Amino acid sequence: MKFFSYTLSLFILLVLSLPLLGLFIALEETSTYPLNRQLSLEQISSIEDMLIEYDPRYLFNNSDQFIELNEAESNALLIYFSQQLNNYNFDWLTDNTLSIELMPGSAKLGGSFAIKPNLFGRYLNVETSFEQVRNNLILQDLRLGDLKIPSFILRPFLNYSQQVLADNDNYRLLNLMLASIRQFEIKENYLGLTINWTTENFDLVREQARRLLIDETTHNQLITFQNHLTAILNEVPEDIRSISLNALIAPLFSLAMETEGDPVEENQAILLILSSFLLAELEIEDLVGTEAAAATISRPLRVTLEARDDLPRHMIASAAIAAYADNDMANMLSIYKEVHDSRSNSGFSFSDITANQIGTRIGELATEDQNTALQLQRFFAEVALESEYIPLVGRADGISEAEFIAQYGSRSSDTYLNRLEMIEDSIEQLPIFQSL
Repeated sequence: MKFFSYTLSLFILLVLSLPLLGLFIALEETSTYPLNRQLSLEQISSIEDMLIEYDPRYLFNNSDQFIELNEAESNALLIYFSQQLNNYNFDWLTDNTLSIELMPGSAKLGGSFAIKPNLFGRYLNVETSFEQVRNNLILQDLRLGDLKIPSFILRPFLNYSQQVLADNDNYRLLNLMLASIRQFEIKENYLGLTINWTTENFDLVREQARRLLIDETTHNQLITFQNHLTAILNEVPEDIRSISLNALIAPLFSLAMETEGDPVEENQAILLILSSFLLAELEIEDLVGTEAAAATISRPLRVTLEARDDLPRHMIASAAIAAYADNDMANMLSIYKEVHDSRSNSGFSFSDITANQIGTRIGELATEDQNTALQLQRFFAEVALESEYIPLVGRADGISEAEFIAQYGSRSSDTYLNRLEMIEDSIEQLPIFQSL
């Protein structure tokens, strides 16, 4: 894997050596690979799905993880990495692109680097090929434009590029992951990797996943609402162990109304922060990184609706998922909600269905458009009673599958469908949905 690591290092920073190489190579006037490449929505979704699917936190009793990528997924990751390199602010680098072709037992890695125009040319085109020999990738060929580079010239530039990028998080992540690869296999349109996770590269992957899922504006909003939520919770008197969800949503949405941000994005941030607080499986650090350490809740508090602590979790988690319906954040939230639901083990529950449906409706209204989002903020900022947004559902009503069949037969029976219709009618009559 050392050869692979070295060559990727060259791809990333070989352009750093251009002032020296300019005397020895001729740059070109055209790029071999298309520049100005942007991740499509499909590619972004693919990367986020990979981050979720291969999240190492879901490994059990084993630090080894098997990852499978096709050529399209591999190239989506390379485009993302190219964008990170563009953001590195090299004065002489205006754009770059990387591409990989997977073949049986071999791989071809190519790229084009756009630099500031000079007497020698505007583009550095690079191509390299590897061959798999047992569990190693052997460098077969490296070309800069039309020039083939001998290995005795290559090594000094590899060492130099590695030193320059030593403190870059993306490069550190790449090196750590390459060093952690135990086995790999290359076939036509296929790359299989067995990675041994360590604490260091696990933390870096989590940080990169957070940065991809959450942009800077959302990150700042999450910090703002998380700090406010922490302040609200820490102001609850010591003798009180349980509070209504009202005590959280009213001040959070009041704060949103006082700010000048986009109400849709604010609503998303509030629902995401509340989901993180209510679902123990979703750590706030996953959303805002190490800055969450500055906002510490002094003691645990039970948050309820109708004196039940399960209803707020169902409602808020469903609202957050619906609020991010067109964003892959919904996939991540769905996973955490499924983990929570599986742990609750309460059986089939009509009250849970009620809370889920209400949450979904709230999430949809929260992000429908700016006017509706603002109306929702105003409603929750002034909310006084839980009954304004959830009907009386009574005590926990979980039943087993056998009990459900005995009472309702199946999920297509008239008895069951009539019960669902009654729930929907009760939801429609709630003041929140009547007013909006």
